[in-house]
Amino acid sequence: MPLKADWAYDFSCDQLLETICAIFNTAGPWKWQVRDSYMYGSYLNTRPAAGVHVRVHEYPQAFIKGPREKGFLALLQIEADSLVEKIEVDGVFRGLLSRVMATDITEIEPYD
Repeated sequence: MPLKADWAYDFSCDQLLETICAIFNTAGPWKWQVRDSYMYGSYLNTRPAAGVHVRVHEYPQAFIKGPREKGFLALLQIEADSLVEKIEVDGVFRGLLSRVMATDITEIEPYD
């Protein structure tokens, strides 16, 4: 499916992945799950609206590397036919990052 928006962030956070998930879920409005995959290891996943997919990966893990020794990567994608706009998704996600006291938030090239 073609994407109308595809962006990513790198950030630091002193919280564990499971704690980040709990804080994100308490803050709302999206529902997050801890998932596991061979390629990404443990990661957070949400599909808050039709055609919207947001994932948070901790690194280093399996095949995931980041620009620092350790940290988190976030991949945000909106499919071309979704009614949701990037500004909406980005605003909610940046608000969630503030809830977990994320630092060193840097926009990076999307990955997959």
